[in-house]
Amino acid sequence: MAPDEANRLVPFAQGFSRPRRGGPPMVGGAPGPGAPLLVWGLRQLHERAESLVGDLTNEQLAWSPARGAHSLGFTLWHIPRCDDNYLRQHIQGRTEVWQEEEWFRRWGLDQQSTGMLLSDEEAGDLRFPGKDEVLAYAHRVWSEVTSFVEGLAPTDLQQPVSQVERTAGMTIGQVVVTHIYGHDSRHLGEMEYIKGLLGLQGSVTL
Repeated sequence: MAPDEANRLVPFAQGFSRPRRGGPPMVGGAPGPGAPLLVWGLRQLHERAESLVGDLTNEQLAWSPARGAHSLGFTLWHIPRCDDNYLRQHIQGRTEVWQEEEWFRRWGLDQQSTGMLLSDEEAGDLRFPGKDEVLAYAHRVWSEVTSFVEGLAPTDLQQPVSQVERTAGMTIGQVVVTHIYGHDSRHLGEMEYIKGLLGLQGSVTL
């Protein structure tokens, strides 16, 4: 992405100023360019993800439509888990919240895994705590991500990262757009679809 591409996203984002039917209200007014736009978009994504699971039981979160298919619980963990990894490891080069605060130990899960390299069967076998605990981890990570992005100057967005080989040479702005915002967006759509398969309000019931 060229350094000025974030500015070109403003008219696109403003074209989606109304929430979809049944979704949470948008935060604030129209965003500005650069980091404020990214913060605005991230908050929309995270509020929608939380709203989507607000009326679900722990049993519904654990439900999977088929062997090897993701559950809502897996995806609700996977989104902030990857955000945690990309912010702290790829951008900042420091220990992730998952390890630093020992969430993995509290939940009995792998210390390093983000869910990205698991087979479908391995992902399906994971067991998570109740919804409130998963959301507590999500809130912890999302608060840190949005605070970090909110503090970025336009020149910060253009700074290259070099902490992890996979993203070496990308800029901070590119990592945020591609691996945090873009990744979260794709999985929000997955969550809507799974909820629809439960017979509740989701993308297949619009």
